[in-house]
Amino acid sequence: MITMSKNEKLIPVSKNDKYNGFKNLLLVELREWWSSKSWIWTTLLWLGIANGITFLTFSIESEAPQSTALMIFFLFLGFFPPIETILVMQGSIVEERMMGTVSWLLSKPVSRKSFILAKWLGNSIFLLATIVGIPGLIGYFELSFLTGKLLNPLYYLLGLGILTLYHLFFIEFTLYLGTFKDNAGAVAGPPMIINFAQQFLQMIPFVGYFLPLGLILNQMGTNPIIVSIILGEELYSWLPIIFTGVFVVLFLLLSIWKFEDEEL
Repeated sequence: MITMSKNEKLIPVSKNDKYNGFKNLLLVELREWWSSKSWIWTTLLWLGIANGITFLTFSIESEAPQSTALMIFFLFLGFFPPIETILVMQGSIVEERMMGTVSWLLSKPVSRKSFILAKWLGNSIFLLATIVGIPGLIGYFELSFLTGKLLNPLYYLLGLGILTLYHLFFIEFTLYLGTFKDNAGAVAGPPMIINFAQQFLQMIPFVGYFLPLGLILNQMGTNPIIVSIILGEELYSWLPIIFTGVFVVLFLLLSIWKFEDEEL
């Protein structure tokens, strides 16, 4: 980067430009979400769906096992929110690319890596706070009350970590598709299909071990991973955690790599 002194001489400035503009871009992303009422409506939506339906179900049927209450709560907080996650992430790059915002930003002293990382982190903080954080923490007291048994807080936080991993899969998969596809439908389609097709693919022998759905739902006769962790039980398999984690890291790295080479 070069600046101009008072006597019009050029002065070279040594600066690492790999993360130029990251802080400013992240603050813009966060301000966009948290200065509006979007976070309130999103939080209320998932409080109503997950916490509300679970409360109504088990206030009527109080004899249900604790594992059943956990399974229903985290199914509503896991299986359906990716619809919103995918729609939010779909527009995070595609819409800005169509409006010319991406090209304009990258003409400034902003690195492509900073742009992707700011999009990922800013949207992730908003989505995870409103889908996992607030409803999940309220759910701890709600589930303990409904089942009459206080849940282990450490195990419960680990369970929320598993739920976070599940949503990061769809956040980063959609982000990756947005780095090289200009059509909103082409970006949202594949993750939407995977989210809903998982329940059928999971019934194919061994396929379920490679799908993120195993974290929140297991149709193979045992508790899903998130429920087993919260109840302190032995997991039916570590593979869904391992493979989902690998995909999460891979999609983020691919997003950065692809966007670095993209011609805008």
